[in-house]
Amino acid sequence: MKFNRNCDALTDDIDSIRTCNDRAVAVQGMKILLVNNDKGWGGGQQHLLILAEELQRLGCLPHFLCRGNSPSAKNYVSRGFPVWPLWGAGNSFFRSIRKTAELFRREYFDVVVVAREHDLSRTVVARKLAFPFRKAGKLVMSFHTATSKKQFFLGSVDAVTCVSSYIRDKLRASNKNIAAPIAVIGNGIHVDDGPAAGKFSLQRARRFFPSAGFPLIGMVGAFFKNQIELIETIPLLQQNFPGIMVALIGDDSDSGLTSPLLDRARQLGVTDNLIFTGAVPHDRMPDVYHDLDLSVSTFRNEGFGLVHLESLAAGTPVVVYDEGGQVDIFKSSDAGILVSGGPEGFAVAVTDLLQDHERRFAMGRAGFRLVKSKWTVKEMGREYYELFQRLFV
Repeated sequence: MKFNRNCDALTDDIDSIRTCNDRAVAVQGMKILLVNNDKGWGGGQQHLLILAEELQRLGCLPHFLCRGNSPSAKNYVSRGFPVWPLWGAGNSFFRSIRKTAELFRREYFDVVVVAREHDLSRTVVARKLAFPFRKAGKLVMSFHTATSKKQFFLGSVDAVTCVSSYIRDKLRASNKNIAAPIAVIGNGIHVDDGPAAGKFSLQRARRFFPSAGFPLIGMVGAFFKNQIELIETIPLLQQNFPGIMVALIGDDSDSGLTSPLLDRARQLGVTDNLIFTGAVPHDRMPDVYHDLDLSVSTFRNEGFGLVHLESLAAGTPVVVYDEGGQVDIFKSSDAGILVSGGPEGFAVAVTDLLQDHERRFAMGRAGFRLVKSKWTVKEMGREYYELFQRLFV
């Protein structure tokens, strides 16, 4: 397989993926391979794309190794990055391992970053086949979700990155003999000039929820993230705000996930207080956050919480539990509230903020300043780049 400057559509044959590398060949620097064997496209894949763009800006040459003809492959190709096909399943597995080993020998990457724990063993095997008698380049394992599993191949890596201290601590608890250095590097987002005009006004016009009054709170995320506990707080919130509206924002097409939520809402008599938005295009999310008076989440196992950064960037403060990777964002900050306990304490924190407009707006402004100073794409890329540099010292 060879690179081609003509970015045509990908074919069904993973070996015939053609990539457009006009930008990559113009940059001389560290050659980095980002490995992600995933069928779909979500936050993790978007994170890798953003990271690759920032590393390229810093002078690196990012490549991708991903499932052939997947949404990831197509999206990375469309942004001009070299893309290589990853292993398949069934009879093609061993052939794909062999071809990946050939890729390692031929391209010789300075750094290989594995983004999913399921891909680590196969990457290690392919590198060992490629270089049986010596190490070539550096291998980094990156953890974005919490795991308690024993990671048998971590002895082969040169460094580990975790997107939050929560994930790092979970990893260490089940892998006490990790020899490689562990770096906590949080996610970052692109930050514009600040919250939209009128954000800090009770009279602002709603953009995504035009008929919603005050208060409107919302939770963004896949529907396995404990939204049922948020529904169970609604009767408590109604004691002070009988007409409160709670938006559940995300793809609600899986009835296996949403039916229990609807059943619980009917049991509590709060269905009229719920809004299911369905999947929202990413370019409309700033309008969603602009409309929300508060962002909330009752998920206790969040790896990091990129949606919280997006909310803060729009000037909307956040209420979450004092558990999970999101703690890294809100500890020692005035941008959100970390709640200990259960629904009663959560409802009290939400109610107090909704009743104190001055404090809520001040927290919204503080949230934007926090993201701009600490949680940008530029800061994230710098931390990864400096980590890669340290591996060669």
